[in-house]
Amino acid sequence: PPISKNGAVYLTLTNHGHLSDQLIGAATPIAEYAEIHTHRMEDGMMKMRKVDQVELPPNEEVAFAPGGNHIMLIGLSQTLKEGERFPLMLHFKEAGQTMVEVSIEAAGATSASHSEHDHGSPAIQVHVAIEGGKVADDQGVIKIAQGDHVTLHFSSDETHNLHIHGYDIEVEVGPGSHAMVDFKATATGRFPVEIHGSSHHHALFYLEVHPK
Repeated sequence: PPISKNGAVYLTLTNHGHLSDQLIGAATPIAEYAEIHTHRMEDGMMKMRKVDQVELPPNEEVAFAPGGNHIMLIGLSQTLKEGERFPLMLHFKEAGQTMVEVSIEAAGATSASHSEHDHGSPAIQVHVAIEGGKVADDQGVIKIAQGDHVTLHFSSDETHNLHIHGYDIEVEVGPGSHAMVDFKATATGRFPVEIHGSSHHHALFYLEVHPK
């Protein structure tokens, strides 16, 4: 499947001060822009939402991790390759700007330690464009390996509810926006990703998770 033009950054922020601060933005030269996103359960569905800031309480760690807060890189200008690094400017309300370096690691890898600015790894990124309730012919089956950390990016010309069977994940996508689902592929098998909408209700594509 094609590589997405979007990516996600996971990290851990530690506020060593005695006063609260807020992460209010981010920027990197390898993407058109970066946004702070989170996942929220709304009406029984997991939805990705842009947020203006993330609270950083004093003397506490705040993790940006799959299924929660993350920094979304939109319009990547280069392919993310394992072992490479790229700069990321973090904007804090009180502390100002801080430049950090993000290390690109293998999908599913985790950082062994936590510091003031720790950086996780981007997942396998797959973009799925839905037009007229269908995807491209070469995306009828998306194959991944057990243990992979996967991020699916969805765009659509209509509003649909998507259900990833086997993982019981639901997400809503509509015109003019994109939705993202990230998860670790633990269950093996062939799972339909169904589309539920006013005019469509069928398997959009299949997710094949092969045992290692």
